[in-house]
Amino acid sequence: MHATHALSHWPLVGRYDEYAAALQVLTGDDSSTGYGALLIGESGVGKSTLASRLEDAVADTAYVVTVTSPSRAQPVMLGALAPLLTDVAAHADTSPISVFQAAADRLGRDAGGRPVVLRVEDGHLLDGASAGVLRMLATSKKARLLVTSRPNPAIPDDLLALWKDGGLRWIDVAPLDRAETTLLLREALGGVVGRDTDRRMWEASLGNPLYLRELVRSALSREELLNNHGVWTWTGPVVPGRLIELVTAELRRRPDGEREVLEIVSLAESLPLPLLFELADTGAVDSLVEAGMLVVDNAAAPPSARLSHPVYGEAIRSLVPPGRRRVLRERVVRHLPAPHDASLPDLMRWVSWALEAGSVPEPGLLVEAAALANRLQQPADARRFADLALLADPDDGVVAAALAERARAHRVLGAVDRAQADLVQLHALPAEVLTPPLEAHAAITGADVLFHGQADPVAAVRLLDEALPRVSACPQSSAVLRGHRLAVLMNAGGTGDALDEAVEFLSDNTLPLLARIQLAAPVQLSLARAGRVAEALRLGERYMDAARESQSEATAFLMPLRAAMEVIRLFAGDVDTAERMHADESDLDIGHVHHHRNVPGLVEGQIAMARGRWSEASGHLSGAIAALREADPRGLLPAVLALAAESAVWVGDLDEAARFREEALRQPVHESSTMFGRRRRTLLWVGLARRESDAVDRAMDAADAAAKAHLPPAELDSLHVALLGLADGLPTARELTLAAVADRMSASAKQCDGLTRADAMAGYARALADGDAELVPAFEATLAGFGIWTNPPRQQTIALTRREQEIAPLAAAGISSRDIARRLTISTRTVESHLARIYAKLGITSRAELPAALSGR
Repeated sequence: MHATHALSHWPLVGRYDEYAAALQVLTGDDSSTGYGALLIGESGVGKSTLASRLEDAVADTAYVVTVTSPSRAQPVMLGALAPLLTDVAAHADTSPISVFQAAADRLGRDAGGRPVVLRVEDGHLLDGASAGVLRMLATSKKARLLVTSRPNPAIPDDLLALWKDGGLRWIDVAPLDRAETTLLLREALGGVVGRDTDRRMWEASLGNPLYLRELVRSALSREELLNNHGVWTWTGPVVPGRLIELVTAELRRRPDGEREVLEIVSLAESLPLPLLFELADTGAVDSLVEAGMLVVDNAAAPPSARLSHPVYGEAIRSLVPPGRRRVLRERVVRHLPAPHDASLPDLMRWVSWALEAGSVPEPGLLVEAAALANRLQQPADARRFADLALLADPDDGVVAAALAERARAHRVLGAVDRAQADLVQLHALPAEVLTPPLEAHAAITGADVLFHGQADPVAAVRLLDEALPRVSACPQSSAVLRGHRLAVLMNAGGTGDALDEAVEFLSDNTLPLLARIQLAAPVQLSLARAGRVAEALRLGERYMDAARESQSEATAFLMPLRAAMEVIRLFAGDVDTAERMHADESDLDIGHVHHHRNVPGLVEGQIAMARGRWSEASGHLSGAIAALREADPRGLLPAVLALAAESAVWVGDLDEAARFREEALRQPVHESSTMFGRRRRTLLWVGLARRESDAVDRAMDAADAAAKAHLPPAELDSLHVALLGLADGLPTARELTLAAVADRMSASAKQCDGLTRADAMAGYARALADGDAELVPAFEATLAGFGIWTNPPRQQTIALTRREQEIAPLAAAGISSRDIARRLTISTRTVESHLARIYAKLGITSRAELPAALSGR
């Protein structure tokens, strides 16, 4: 092979381990890394070459699609996935779920039943919308990913999350060593390489294959690398500096026609060949393809051209003066389809290119782009487009729409004051420009600012009430506003008439599905909190079916509905079903949208607590707390801190439990229904475990408040804590007996429909009040199966290990050694060994003595 031609077919050397690991992921059936592989390395180390060889290896059995992330300072939304979205209209009801479905449908049609491998070049340059869709494609098993990327911190969060969850295999691609560099050089040149040339090439490239290739390309073009009697000898000087400087030096030597082609393609990222031939010289395009600097994707319709490596784009952009850059961009924009006829990715690309060319699109188009960005959950882009639209001094109608979109973006970004200022400015506009859909849009954003941003649900509901008469002429807008108002009431803990109104709203099938389905999960949680658990589960099943069948933006609410079902089952005491449901991934083919994802670790932490795996629960909840401290749009942090406090109680760290309790109490609470008042009950546990003198009275006060609010489960839980405190000898200022508490618990249990654990809790209370030594431990074992515990450990003067702290309460609850072993995934013999050491440390001889020893009685 001639050496010049070999540069476009660079051999694979020194990557056999990486190749084998990635190939196993792409073709194997290991579900633990079933989403694909991440090839991670610095620029030029050979990630793309390795990916190309992997593509060749799977091409006979799989359908392979390559997408490239645009290397721009300001990424274009969905720019990387544009080839998959040519049929998605820009003016459709766009959402992340609809984009995911369009991409999945396109891949499914083109694959013809074969598995899909989606090769993603330059993953570190992905825009947020594209990364989110890729995550959905992977988790739904629509495609396996083969992603090349530079290292952290540039890797998008969605790809990092896939890796952290164990779905993506991280494969480091490092520079070659000296021997591998020598072998690569010999194979590329097809002959013997002189010793001095080999040494100098190694010292210059330091094992970076792309740098080595550019050195060879430069030396060959200058006729400084020559084949003398079968031996390659390099006589020229080493070009100093980094890879980018070497490439820049070589580009300066390219003919003007080739330079222009590279400039156009670099600025446009990817262009259809017919368009490129209109804009530049055909012969120059062919020469660059032959030289390996341009790559043509013949699978695209029509075929398209792109740079073979981002380093060429970086070098070219450093050479093109700003004035010429603007001229070239204008040439490209003039040849693009008119924006109003464009697909969704083409519209976003057209707007971005026009802005970079210095040509501001019409304000209405910018507002449309801002609305699309908000629906695609890219608020920073939405704010930028809205800002530009407002700078263009448009008419009042466009100003109103731009302010509404910018307010929404500011709210999501956490800029509450700016969102509020946008809304004030919006309502100062003439009344005739505020159409019902715009009024509804602004009112919902304003309510979210008040509720989520300022923890003021009363003001949020009042704002929505004031807006309802103004949108009454539009049934769609009116339904959306009513649904959002009810959601605020449910999230704020509403019961009684408000809950009945919300249930009636959900029963009205004439209302838009999207307006109803957004309300379903908050209503479920409120029903469960009110003791109507069976009704909550029926409602959840109904709307989960609707979400599965709708194949619209409503589908995105399937995951929060599933999460609500899991948490309600845990709340009811049906731990087995909740755990099975959480492990079931059958709905992931519908899609998983970032905005609606559960807080990582939250449900897992509650399942672990119900199972008595408290160390594991602490780990999950710590992750959830870290995520919520970074962003907490739904106000969940106080409840999760309370759960962490309860977990700390059970691992015996009462000081940490107290710290979590204090932090939870300092947080503004504006959403209590999600945890069914669990926050208050959990905080009562800390007082009980610490033997605080007012623990029983606090629990009774909480029970009274729950009864007044008609929340029988919360009343039952609070009474349970008071019962344990009384049995433990804690003082109370009330005239209170175990029998009285047991009677009241029985009455509360009867008010609960579907709360599986209720009768067992009442039975345990009665056995404890009666002093029945046989029934008490039997009920304790039953309650442990429901995730309800009766013997919170005290701070021990004799320290137990973390594993002993896990095993001791389970054994005290009457759970057999075999079941403890299964829960903690250890052997029965190990459990027995730990129990023997626990007995010795506590000075006891049997399980029967454990409850008293742990509680300090």
